[in-house]
Amino acid sequence: MKRLWPGWLLCVLTAGLFAYMFFVDVPAISAMLGGMALPDAVMLGYGDAEARALYQAFAADFTAAGAQGRQSASAAYLAMHARVDLLLPPLLAMSLAFCGFASLHTGQNKTQTPRAISVGVGLVMALAFTYLACDFIENAVADAMFGPQALTTGFNGQLVVVLKVLTMGKFATLFMAVGLIAALWIARFNRARRSDAPGV
Repeated sequence: MKRLWPGWLLCVLTAGLFAYMFFVDVPAISAMLGGMALPDAVMLGYGDAEARALYQAFAADFTAAGAQGRQSASAAYLAMHARVDLLLPPLLAMSLAFCGFASLHTGQNKTQTPRAISVGVGLVMALAFTYLACDFIENAVADAMFGPQALTTGFNGQLVVVLKVLTMGKFATLFMAVGLIAALWIARFNRARRSDAPGV
């Protein structure tokens, strides 16, 4: 497993960035909105009524921020997508792909990788990069709905369903990838145990 250390380092860095965003950036923006959750964190996405309420919260904070001379929640949300949340999706996708690939490595050459395992790793990679596409497009749609420019042009109800589908797709592909990775690692340990058994 020594050859895999760069991948494990990538996973650690990704986890640290994930923790920073969801324990520092997201709560700070949410607090400016009266505690309302950001679309990125709502697994089933926002419906029309909830999205309109969030838009009104962004708009109210935008007005208050202008009067107080501070950064608005809308501007902070846009900045998060342009900085931390621009790095996190590709890092997370690469970490998922690495964890799937690493499950192939047993440290021994005694066993041949079963075809089903190879297919599973391929599915993890496909899910990881589908997640990446959903996350990036979701961010762009959320910015178009709740960014500072959107607050001056009015609520775009046509994007609600688009954002909801992208958010659900993001979480669905992420959870499926994590579940498949867990299954691959269980299979990896079972293969390693059988190869170590006497007479194998």
